[in-house]
Amino acid sequence: MPRLNQHTAWTIFVDWCQNRGLRPLPANPWTVAAYARWCETNHHYQTIVNMVKAIAKEHMRKSRKRPDRHPLVTRTLNLIAKREEEREEDKVQAAALFPEEDFVSAEAAETTTARVQREVHTRTQDAAKGLRRALRATPKLVSRRPSLT
Repeated sequence: MPRLNQHTAWTIFVDWCQNRGLRPLPANPWTVAAYARWCETNHHYQTIVNMVKAIAKEHMRKSRKRPDRHPLVTRTLNLIAKREEEREEDKVQAAALFPEEDFVSAEAAETTTARVQREVHTRTQDAAKGLRRALRATPKLVSRRPSLT
């Protein structure tokens, strides 16, 4: 969607109010908060803030009331901001191919590397001596645990 200028934002708000039978001027703070929540599904937080500012500017010009400063509207905008942050965090976590816990720390990686090198070294020495580790031809038999039922 192209950038919304203040006139367009005000026009959209007026249309939204008329479709719902609400007064756009002077708008009740509940109306502005409900409009902000309605915009949440289609717009980013900053765009919603700009739309609310455009509504406030029209109110200042025509009625001298500022519904954007009402606690209900500020709480609603804070809620929208918090939800958008959570969505962004979810996107970052979803974008990660592996969880951070799956990665080995640098010290553990060094010890693992040293252990693997030791195993390879002992295997090459055993192979040089003629000792071979063969796979079993039959599976190793293991006793079953007694069932609890």
